[in-house]
Amino acid sequence: MPNHIVSQARSFRENPNHYPRKLKVRIYNALTKKEPNYPLPNNPKKILIQSQEKIGDGILLFPLIYGMKSIFADCEIHVLCSRKNVEVFRKLNLVDDILVYRTGKLFWKSLTLNDYDLFYNPKDHPSITAFRIAKNVRAKVKVCIAGTQQEQHYNYAIKSDYLESVIEKNCLLLKEYEPKIKIVPWLSLKNVNEIKNQICINISADSNYRIWPIENWIQLMDMILSDDPSIIINIISMDRDQAKSKIIENKFGKSIKSFPQFNSILESSSIIQQSKMLISSDTAMIHLSDAAQTPVLGLFSADNRNVSRYKPFWVKNKIVQSDSLSIKNINPKSVFSEYNKLVVD
Repeated sequence: MPNHIVSQARSFRENPNHYPRKLKVRIYNALTKKEPNYPLPNNPKKILIQSQEKIGDGILLFPLIYGMKSIFADCEIHVLCSRKNVEVFRKLNLVDDILVYRTGKLFWKSLTLNDYDLFYNPKDHPSITAFRIAKNVRAKVKVCIAGTQQEQHYNYAIKSDYLESVIEKNCLLLKEYEPKIKIVPWLSLKNVNEIKNQICINISADSNYRIWPIENWIQLMDMILSDDPSIIINIISMDRDQAKSKIIENKFGKSIKSFPQFNSILESSSIIQQSKMLISSDTAMIHLSDAAQTPVLGLFSADNRNVSRYKPFWVKNKIVQSDSLSIKNINPKSVFSEYNKLVVD
């Protein structure tokens, strides 16, 4: 029976839902020869970094990209990403070129059009698609996170020591080059002033498990505004949640400002930076607020490992967890209690 508090974010080794994939990986590996071992290139001029699929996964790679550019200022960094998160990389001026995977024959051909000094896949679990990518990409040294099921497809494996934070895991390559390097936020804070009476609330999520009912958001906002009527609440929502945003505006009037029309999620950073905190479910907005150095109040599932991996890395934060994979049953009073603690901190 699947564990109902174990999310998909759990590792390939830990998640019972991965058993069919495990069998396929073992068969594939048995039929595939091991790649030779090579040292890391001393001064890579062209680097390809593989991203996972979601927007949040892409944003969690930004500290690595920023760090590589700080070490190798003249290097080109290309990113291999999905159609889901390609737009966030297009808005990041640290990225010199982008390849989008899972687009058929053109994609596999595109892997052969560049010669890279270094290819890095920071995923810590194996997949046959990733193996095929590693086989086809033209790179002098292909690097992965150490794991018995995937090392044979790469030239260099980095030991992770089961790091909790995804940001730390992604940035292991930095530590290979400069062991004492500090992982720092990648988002500039120039000419941004916090507005003391504003908070930011993200009501959207891309998973049903991470959607908090609108009546809960309304109850929470009612408690916040009753406690301090001077507060302005900036609402961030995706297109499909515009009706919910309108209901909230009608309910609270001038205390609400809605921000639905961003061309890219990264554009919302200006609103987040001006706010004294972000309240959001476990989404990419938390990672963006973390980079913007704005405190976070996060709503997470009961999967403690998921919290450890994806909670804010740099900023003050409070986490409220449900007792299941869905956050729907989190009590607004519990969230308000943590809100007050974060305000005091």
